[in-house]
Amino acid sequence: MKYIHFVIICICVVFLCVSPVAGLETKTMIHYSEPDVSVRDEIFLEQGYSLRVLDMNSKSGDVWISLYLNGEEIELDDNFAKEDDSLEYIRSVIVDEDEDDETEIDYFILRITPEGSVKNSDGKLYSTIYIEQYLDPVEDVDDYLILDKSYSLKKGDELELAGLYTIEATDVDDDELSLELRLNGKLLKEDKVEEGEYFHYSVYSDTGPQTIFLANVKGFFETDEGITVFLNHVLLQQDTVSGNTGVPESIDIDVESPVDGGLKAGRVAIINYYLDESYSEVRILIDGEVMDSRNQVSPGTYKAVTGELDAGIHKATLMTIDDDDDASYYSEEFSVSVNIKDNITESIVEFASSAAEGFEKDNSSTNVSSKLPVPSLPSDVSNALSLIVTIGVFIIFIWFFRKFM
Repeated sequence: MKYIHFVIICICVVFLCVSPVAGLETKTMIHYSEPDVSVRDEIFLEQGYSLRVLDMNSKSGDVWISLYLNGEEIELDDNFAKEDDSLEYIRSVIVDEDEDDETEIDYFILRITPEGSVKNSDGKLYSTIYIEQYLDPVEDVDDYLILDKSYSLKKGDELELAGLYTIEATDVDDDELSLELRLNGKLLKEDKVEEGEYFHYSVYSDTGPQTIFLANVKGFFETDEGITVFLNHVLLQQDTVSGNTGVPESIDIDVESPVDGGLKAGRVAIINYYLDESYSEVRILIDGEVMDSRNQVSPGTYKAVTGELDAGIHKATLMTIDDDDDASYYSEEFSVSVNIKDNITESIVEFASSAAEGFEKDNSSTNVSSKLPVPSLPSDVSNALSLIVTIGVFIIFIWFFRKFM
């Protein structure tokens, strides 16, 4: 009998623990971004939500955050966001109220997770945070072009969304799906996602990140007619950020490519900017991520070099902060439209041809470094050697492509 009582008690405890979780509801995701933040930064989200970074751990990247709704601070049980312990906000909404009883539903609204590492730029600490925001059924919904809809599309066919936006599934490789988002034919983003993951595109400005497009890849399968892709919880809203280029008169920014023939994927970009005033801090951001920061900046011309860039539309943002902590922003978009991988084969062929031509030329010329004469070869030996070198280069290219691409 004691064992029966023990089992009953355990069952009751389990049900008591499960009930709150079972009552938690999650609406569609309406925001996803990965901004770099520093202490005192404020990020504005959707539906009137915003957050402010109060402090940051210089080693772990943990951040102390205050959360606001329409300017009013929200009381949280824990204001710290950690890599292994996200800051989460759940809102309880009364759906049925009478004299004797109230019925509440808990809605999952927000999750903030630090990357877990800290970047130091000229004495300023930055941490990347991942922001996931879900629809709040109580607050007003903005004028979305698309909100929480489902679509199916064939691989290779462009799906028209709204507002001149289109999306296309360009490739399926094993469990990965390649998607491209375009606006009026201009590539905004391409990325590979797996089943169950989100494909997202966000833009950044002084008001914080804005999510333009979100889609959950529900699944895809192959038939005789081709590959069909299913997208779930699709969101699309008009970009209200990219046109915001209120540049102060004292600032100029120039985005240029260090290579001829345009900026190619996998290459870097050089950001040149000029200041004719002093600022307490200056930041250069690429797609919302801080890539360069300077404190107590004097007037002059400065340069910042990006890391390797993917194909698509990128935004370079110059942020200046004066002694009164007032921030000014100027952004400029630039396109990386040619994928360097698409040109590998052509480059290797050109290199092999050049090598072959080099061997076929008159080898009586001297070596620049050693100044020693190079004996000439018979034409048949030269042709054979050229062929061997060409074949060897192609073998190395195929091995390299299979191993690393």
